[in-house]
Amino acid sequence: MDTVHPAGTAEATVTEMSRLFNAGDGAGAMRLFHPDITVEQPASLPHGGLYQGPDGLAKMGAAFARYWERTIENPRIFGAATQAVMLTTQTWTAVTTRRAATVDVIELFTVTDGQITSIRVFQQDTHLLLETLQPQSQPQPQPPYWV
Repeated sequence: MDTVHPAGTAEATVTEMSRLFNAGDGAGAMRLFHPDITVEQPASLPHGGLYQGPDGLAKMGAAFARYWERTIENPRIFGAATQAVMLTTQTWTAVTTRRAATVDVIELFTVTDGQITSIRVFQQDTHLLLETLQPQSQPQPQPPYWV
């Protein structure tokens, strides 16, 4: 059964953004972003910080891509007139170690006049994501049981 998202709501805008990104239409999704959009990522992550506008989004994307690749699955979107929340399951794979971790991510969207003006991102476990950047520790050899 399809879910109805009332036209003109933040929920409808974020649902459309998600649909476009999932269909591979990044340019179409980006048209839903206000020119002065801000995106806030946790400061504890290498790509963390506050980014603004198209140049900021490009900078954030480049910073993220230096460390990880990711897949995004199972978007669940809830919202009202001007705010929406999207919960996704994301698998991040470190570029250098190829270690991967899967976490839920919540994004809080603010929408004004049909355009996304801000996104705040909350990863479920940043420590787990950061661990993927560290080489896997090798088990230390144990002395024989008779020693």
